[in-house]
Amino acid sequence: MTQPIGRADRILDAAGELLIKLGYRKVTIEDVARRAEIGKGTVYLHWPTKEQLFESLVLRESLGLFAELTAALRAEPEIIRPHRYYPLVFLATRRSPLLHAVVTGDTELLGNLKRSAHHEETAGASETYYRLLLDRGLLRDDVPQLQAALNATLTGFFITDQINPAYAELDDATKADALSHTIRRAFEPDVAPDHASLVDAAARTTELYDELTARFRTWIYRPPR
Repeated sequence: MTQPIGRADRILDAAGELLIKLGYRKVTIEDVARRAEIGKGTVYLHWPTKEQLFESLVLRESLGLFAELTAALRAEPEIIRPHRYYPLVFLATRRSPLLHAVVTGDTELLGNLKRSAHHEETAGASETYYRLLLDRGLLRDDVPQLQAALNATLTGFFITDQINPAYAELDDATKADALSHTIRRAFEPDVAPDHASLVDAAARTTELYDELTARFRTWIYRPPR
């Protein structure tokens, strides 16, 4: 028996609308059921707890990001280069209030959802991607604490507008261009990688996202109890 995806998505849509409006702590299962125009018990058939419901919502939002990245990489493998890949992630994340809240650690919106095991799983995939870039020569190997420096740079571009009004006035495309320039100058080798390395890195990254997509979809749309 498979879970009726249409009904599950209707519940998740309702949960997402309420989450953005009220924040995790204020939303109840009763609120979600009322917005989705179903009984509260039907929500519990799909997800036994409020936490599992909203974890599924975050995972479903991640699927959209994975789909956008894999489509871009399959169409143009050179997008795997960090100065092109990370701005793409930045822009896609900025378009999603939910994913932006995850990246910036917005506990007001998400409560403790950012600490879920699935967040750690996604972080593990990011670690695999980082190692792949290093092994294929797409990142410099002479930068002290390279991974920490790269992560701090990315995080800074996400959160600086919260503390710097002047930065907040810039549009996202301008910020993405600045991020691209920073990564290209600070973290990539002076010599461009060969095409074969780019194609291989792009293919392995899409495989990684395909695996995560399958795993997340199984968890989100598992059969009702």
